[in-house]
Amino acid sequence: MYVYLLEYYEEIDHGNFETEKYNLIGTYLTKREAQEAREEMLKKERINEEYLLVSADQMGRIQWEGGFVCV
Repeated sequence: MYVYLLEYYEEIDHGNFETEKYNLIGTYLTKREAQEAREEMLKKERINEEYLLVSADQMGRIQWEGGFVCV
């Protein structure tokens, strides 16, 4: 079973370094619900549409594929 995520992601270039803004806006059972929520956010908020993403993740599965980096 998959769930669909509505996410905000923006990369900000500061010249000599970059930062990222990320926010999980919502989790939905269908892609259609996530897309409708995205459209609603675009109508209500002044957000560049390229920063609002709908993605799918499988339930009950570890999604992380990396490792910790300690500094």
